Amino acid sequence: MFLYLTTDGLVISKEWGRFLVRNPLSQEDNEQQIPISLVEGMVIFGRIQLTTDVIRACLKGNIPVFFLSKTGTFFGKLDSLEAKNVDLLYSHIQASLDPEIALRYAKSIISAKLHNSKVMLQRWARFYPKPSHDLTKYQQNLDDLQISLQDSATLEAVRGLEGLGARIYFEAFGKCIPEPFSFIGRNRRPPKDPVNSLLSLGYTLLAQTIEMILNVQGIETQIWFIHQPKDLKSLLVLDIMEMFRAWIVDDMVVRLLENKKLTLDDFYIDEENEKRPVLLLDDGLKVVLEEYYRVIFKQKGTSVVPYENDFIKLKIIEKHLETFKQSLVKKTYEYEGFKIK
Repeated sequence: MFLYLTTDGLVISKEWGRFLVRNPLSQEDNEQQIPISLVEGMVIFGRIQLTTDVIRACLKGNIPVFFLSKTGTFFGKLDSLEAKNVDLLYSHIQASLDPEIALRYAKSIISAKLHNSKVMLQRWARFYPKPSHDLTKYQQNLDDLQISLQDSATLEAVRGLEGLGARIYFEAFGKCIPEPFSFIGRNRRPPKDPVNSLLSLGYTLLAQTIEMILNVQGIETQIWFIHQPKDLKSLLVLDIMEMFRAWIVDDMVVRLLENKKLTLDDFYIDEENEKRPVLLLDDGLKVVLEEYYRVIFKQKGTSVVPYENDFIKLKIIEKHLETFKQSLVKKTYEYEGFKIK
């Protein structure tokens, strides 16, 4: 399991084979004991203290710890240094540096993103019908981009089509957002409205999940196919995320708002920040974290489509990334991106 810790002032300590979670500011006996063997990772929001014994146990047990602000800004992670699979690493580098192979991976990933964007628009229109849900033209536009993508001969052309596809998709996505919320386009760093605030937080959580899986499978996260290296970010995580954003995060946001799990009162404008970002209050943050955990880790009730619930979404991502890994290990470089069926 992943531990999502959100209360400022919590102290995490270790006793034998357990993590102890307590709030020294509380007058109540609120200590929780969690077997270390059950913990796959931690996500720390805000000012929470880890003892040296906890840090050592996480490093020794290969338990990644992700550090975020209370508003979801990602600061970094605590992770152990493990020996790399040299053959896998070398094959990955070769694939990234070979223009033809890199183009093949990029086209597979973006083709999957366009496909999944179209499928999710169809599902929201079907399960949450509204007068504004005539999304046919957007779906057709995404189909047209698929045709153009197959003819793309450069990474620059693929990136251009990906950007165009994102604009088409988000225009349609805005029509799926129930009142009183609204969405007129993607903005971030900082998010300027509640829906963008939810998307940014969800994408941060998804990035952590994918990075964890890539680390476990020994795949180097800084070797890219689509996103260009502006710094030492985990660029492969951003590449892989493109296929899962709509299916996991965007769907979660639509359902939270449709089911009225969040209201406008769960958000506030940070007036102390000159950029005036729109952020979630603590209670709203907990709602999002609980829903994300349910979507990723639980087996039932995670999607508007019942038959997809036969598998935990985390396991689907793991299985798909294993397929990605094998295309590098076997040096076939034949890879089909994840597409919703």
